[in-house]
Amino acid sequence: MLIWKPEMPRLHTIGNVQIRVYPDDTKKHRMPHFHAASPEGDMVVSLPDLQVIAGSLKDRAAVLEWARIEANLERLMVAWDQGNPTVPVRRSRP
Repeated sequence: MLIWKPEMPRLHTIGNVQIRVYPDDTKKHRMPHFHAASPEGDMVVSLPDLQVIAGSLKDRAAVLEWARIEANLERLMVAWDQGNPTVPVRRSRP
């Protein structure tokens, strides 16, 4: 089970799902990622490929809203890079 940390900066809220990027958060997952937390569940999602690497969200509405996160991908990657400069997001070359 993931543990919500109040000091994790909230970047966005989608319904009842809070999207957070935690600074210095490389020890457990060792890859760029963000946290999505709601009363129905929590999950960790890798950046930039948006693969769920831990947990789940059980609320169908939250999962549908989840698709909106891709539109905010650049914002998530910038937040990760600022808070975790030693493990930057690898961006695809055009």
